[in-house]
Amino acid sequence: MKKYIFGSLLLGAGMLASCSLDETPKSSFSEEEAMQSETLIYVNTVAAVYNSLGNRQATDMIDASNFVGDEYIVAGRLGDWVDGGTPQNKVTHNIQPSMGGQADWSPLYTTIAQANSAIAKLEQINSEATNRYVYELRAYRAFLYYHLCDFYGNVPLVTSAEQTMAETQQSTRPQVFKFILDELNECIPHLANDMSQKSGVYFGRMTKPVAYMVLAKMAINAPIFQLDPTQANWSKDYMGSDMTGENTVSEAKATEITAKMKDFTMTIDGQSMNALDATIYCVDKLENDFGYKLAPSYSENFVPANENSVENIFTIPNDAVTYKRGWDHHRRSWHYNHAGHSAYKGFSGWNGAAASTFLVKKYGYTEDRQESGYDPRLKYNFYLDRDYVDETGERVLDGYNNSIDPATNELALEYMPLWSRLDMSSSEDIIKKQQAAAKYYGSASPDEFFQHVVKSAGARFRKYSFDFATTNSSYPGNDLVVFRFADAKMLRAEAKYRKGLPGEALEEINDVRARVGLEPLTEINMQVISDERLKELAWEGTRRQDMIRYAILNQPTCDRYEGVPVNSSASKYVKLDGHTYVWPIPADQMALNASLKQAWGY
Repeated sequence: MKKYIFGSLLLGAGMLASCSLDETPKSSFSEEEAMQSETLIYVNTVAAVYNSLGNRQATDMIDASNFVGDEYIVAGRLGDWVDGGTPQNKVTHNIQPSMGGQADWSPLYTTIAQANSAIAKLEQINSEATNRYVYELRAYRAFLYYHLCDFYGNVPLVTSAEQTMAETQQSTRPQVFKFILDELNECIPHLANDMSQKSGVYFGRMTKPVAYMVLAKMAINAPIFQLDPTQANWSKDYMGSDMTGENTVSEAKATEITAKMKDFTMTIDGQSMNALDATIYCVDKLENDFGYKLAPSYSENFVPANENSVENIFTIPNDAVTYKRGWDHHRRSWHYNHAGHSAYKGFSGWNGAAASTFLVKKYGYTEDRQESGYDPRLKYNFYLDRDYVDETGERVLDGYNNSIDPATNELALEYMPLWSRLDMSSSEDIIKKQQAAAKYYGSASPDEFFQHVVKSAGARFRKYSFDFATTNSSYPGNDLVVFRFADAKMLRAEAKYRKGLPGEALEEINDVRARVGLEPLTEINMQVISDERLKELAWEGTRRQDMIRYAILNQPTCDRYEGVPVNSSASKYVKLDGHTYVWPIPADQMALNASLKQAWGY
């Protein structure tokens, strides 16, 4: 049974609602009655801070990574969900400060403010137990700053309940990096050894393994985290120059970046090492000291009750009774007639986010209703064709051809992985002209075919298996995965390859492939590493960071290119200059603090 963390959070939730980034939250935990036992102290300090961020980390932050990368799109489906064009603007990299904190600036700082208040109150109590809590909250706060360093670069370091956002000067990205590194180094000896993903006292909490995973991420990305995004052309050295639309990793560019990794020195556990050795060191700790390993099956990391996974390192607890995080990956992706089937207890779908054509082709899916010959992880991660029938027991209408018998006609709903487009309303002629290349639908009229593609195009989200036992479809029992060992293992493979150990790197990659029954690869390079990470970690929020490290974030693809049709509410794609390697500081925060300097290009 999941327990201990968020069972009593009415006080914490109320405090969150009253916490503002331009206020000093120093009185948040002043209620004397809330501090009269160790249990209440914990609930109203540590647990309340964890509860503050909620599921934003696994929804908004993943969106901030996935949409700007090459993994998924939201098509304009002639009346279905487009969210005002915001997701398409992320795909085309037309990102503006007025869009707000699309990478969760305000929720992150709200949680940091609450952590600072909790730390101040715990330091006043000053007992053995509360001192342990202080280290835990400091480490969690460092983890939150890792997100801010990654997404925004130069940010204010607010580390006291006495500080306000309006009065705090902006720190440089290298200063934020050093703060995170120093905090984690100081806190790790005082953190629990427990596996955070497992039920028990430390379920969903900051423990040593989580801290080492954050350090591994910090290490592999260390050179990019040393650059100042407020300087003109700051990312020039990291930009790819390939504009062919193939989205390929340059081995020569990778060699340049590897040299920067070898030259950068950092200290972990009192040992000085370069960024590559630091990455390997941290992953070794996860495996050898804490017992993390690949789960026997890929899917068990994402099932309901996935706290039994031996691979997940950090998760956000979720269920319909105790935690109620709520998340909507399924809801935004599934066709409404699929989601609305009685099997899903009134679940509602928006017919929105779908896998990019680039992604499904990377898996080896090349023709309509392809039955074999592609990477099995495609089906673990996405619904294809008529896969949904395995769960509903019957086909459903496609949302346009509502008089068609779904049991017999080809125009009933089936997801079409190769037909997703950034916008459908302005792609009608393109789609109709390509009907002859479709494997099926020869008897459909051009209008019928077009309308069917509009409603059915794109592979849909499947990674987290649906919890048919939940009492509320918005609160499934799947804990949301933030970090897992497959990610760590492939980071170690990348570090080994960059160190000149291709054989060891290949062995690591083949271990991950073997888990899903794939034959071992015989050669490895940076393109292979990029592709394997993409296919293994699809829609887990890692891709943007990877693409920056591989210098391909700006490259066009078959989904995103000059002249690609976009929804009328979105802006056109143009060749990019690298400034979108970070998100802009939201306009309202710039107005709040006159000392903030916006990232270059915004």
